[in-house]
Amino acid sequence: MRNSIKIFIYICVIGLLSACSLKQETYDTNTYAIDFKATQSFKNSVKTIYVETPNVNKSFNSNSIFYTTKAYSFEEYALNRWIDKPSSMLHNNIAQALETSNIFKNVLKEKSEIKFDYMLKTNVVSLYNSIERNNSFAVLSIKFDLVSNGEVLKTFTYNKKVLSQGNKPYDFVVAVNKAFEEVANDLNLQIYNLIKQILFFIMNC
Repeated sequence: MRNSIKIFIYICVIGLLSACSLKQETYDTNTYAIDFKATQSFKNSVKTIYVETPNVNKSFNSNSIFYTTKAYSFEEYALNRWIDKPSSMLHNNIAQALETSNIFKNVLKEKSEIKFDYMLKTNVVSLYNSIERNNSFAVLSIKFDLVSNGEVLKTFTYNKKVLSQGNKPYDFVVAVNKAFEEVANDLNLQIYNLIKQILFFIMNC
């Protein structure tokens, strides 16, 4: 009887130790954000623009952060994720970048009773980390359509491949935010010049 009790206690102790060791093997997940700022500011117009929620390639529009080490093959980081879907994060950042640019009197993120003169449509084709030999690159392919009265006035296409400072996921996030910032600044400049040309044409008709 005593031997049975000892064996039972021994089994319980082993079970508790095993449970503790399993808990120690859990790992925290790192979460990152797409967060970039526009640095240019222009002369304000009286126009209003509506920023549509970006259309992100379904393969990349999730909380997973993807990387590739060879052509046609993608994997996701197990312990590193986006804090939100790229489409949502980009929507906020693009709208904020346009507000900072001061090109428009109003920047709308949602349709309302306020009428808008222009609409910006965004399409993200690629968004991933490319690891090539000993280097890591943030790969971004993005297209913008500036629309007015149902017609595309102009399309702006950007294909970026920015070298990361290291091969860790965080280094990729820093590099891809740099790529987005470069895109946002150039896009604002291009839109400003286009709107200026349109207004000049209208005033001289």
